[in-house]
Order: sequence, then structure tokens, then C-alpha cells
Amino acid sequence: MSNKTDVKLTFAEITAMPRGDRYALFTVNVVKPFGQVAKAKEAVDDHMHNGMKLTASLKREYATMLFAREIPPDMTEAKFFTQYAGGDVPPRVKGLATFFNAVTLTGAEPLIPEKFIDAASVTSLEAAAPIIATERKNAGEAWMVTPFTLEVVDALSTPGEATKKLKAIRKRQNPKADDAGGEETPTAALLALLLARIGSATDDENGYLLFTGCQEMADKWGTLKAIPATRFAEWLAKREAAAKAKAAAEKIKVTHGNDGVPPPTAPTEKPAEKLEPAGAAS
Repeated sequence: MSNKTDVKLTFAEITAMPRGDRYALFTVNVVKPFGQVAKAKEAVDDHMHNGMKLTASLKREYATMLFAREIPPDMTEAKFFTQYAGGDVPPRVKGLATFFNAVTLTGAEPLIPEKFIDAASVTSLEAAAPIIATERKNAGEAWMVTPFTLEVVDALSTPGEATKKLKAIRKRQNPKADDAGGEETPTAALLALLLARIGSATDDENGYLLFTGCQEMADKWGTLKAIPATRFAEWLAKREAAAKAKAAAEKIKVTHGNDGVPPPTAPTEKPAEKLEPAGAAS
């Protein structure tokens, strides 16, 4: 019997093997390689919390150094990590670093204290990150007080496994996330485009067409059959609640930018010392 793993066997060939040969082949093709993958994942997860925080720190340092002209103005974040920290960051770690910057280091008080981030599993954090990313994208500065954000805060601040709760929140926030490979629904982008077009409307035939089109869209809501009539009152109440949330968010002092990076101090005229890449001789 050959134990080679580069030969694709048919199911019939596997079934026809003597029992001992089939068990041995299972060890070679399943137990050993997938066991190594599992161990490698465990090793990565063990380093994820520190990796997330280190990446968050370096992302902030990059922004500050860029503003202070300590590094060339055309240096990208990826190049910064590669040149000064030994290598670029995998998307998985970078996404969690952005999440950590947002929920723990943005604002006068953290939305989620660091101790709760430390207590959460990597699986829970990775379930929470896309929810917050979507809220920041869709709600702008009001993202910190949206219902989905507050649900994430509650899930990660309550003792117990939060992953199941967070996956349910994500499913309600974006039902197509799993089916479409995590792609966001285009509704928010379409609304933003329409509002921008209305804001730039001119007093001409194009402006008139836009005006009448919007009126027809409003009238169309009264003819829908797939949505219960009672839903409109619920949506109006939800819209009023969102408006109040946005007003409350405007009172929050925003101390960080879109990536959770604090505004750096003004640069001085004194040129900074040139930094040496990682591994360079001292």
C-alpha cells in the first residue's frame, strides 16, 4: 500500500482497501496534516491578543510619525511595517487591531474596557470586528451609539461565551454576509449616492427628473404588498430613535480619527533622527 498523499484516490478504491491499510492511510492524510493545522491555529490564537495590541500601537505610531515628518510622506502603512517592524501585518491581525483601536482607545472612555477584550476569545473578537466595521461605515460619527454597536458592547461585557450572540447580531445586521463572502449590502452606498445627487441638484430638467423620481419612490411605499402595513409605524419610530442617537453622538467629544488614531501633535521644525530598519546594525 502506498502512503503517498499526492495521489487522488477514488472512493471505490478507498472502500476496496484492506481495513488496516485504510486506517493507516487515514493517519497519513487526516490525523497528521490536519492535526498540525489545528496546532498551528492554536499557536496563532495564543499570540493574537498581544499581536492585535502591538499592531494597534504601531498603526498609531505610523500616523504620528507621518504627520511629524519623521518618515517620508509617501510611505504607506504596509511599507512602514515592513521596513521598521520586520514585516507587514496579515489582514486578520490588522482587522482586529482596527477593532481594538475603535472600541477601546476611541473617545474619553472606552466603549469596551481592555479587560473585557482580554477575557474574550479570539473567535468572539473576530465575530465582533466586522459588526463594528459596518457600523462605522454606515453611521459615521454616530456609530458608537447605534443599536448594533451597543449589542456588541453588551455581548463582550457580559460574562460567558459571546460568539453565538455576536454571530446572531451579524446575521441581523447583514443577512447576506455569509452567503456573499462577507460583502456588504449596497443599500447604504446607494442612499449616500442619492442624497449626494439631491444635494447637488440644479434648477433644470435633470433637477426636475430627480425631484419627481423621489416623489414617485415615496408614493411607491404605499403600494408595497410584501411589507405589513404595521411595519411603517415601527420604522418611523426606529427612524426617530436613530435621529436621537445621532444627536447624542454629536455631543460626544471625538478625540480620534476614522481609524481610532488620535490627532498627532503639530510637527516641529527640528528634523528627526533617521530611523534604522529592523535588523540593521547599530
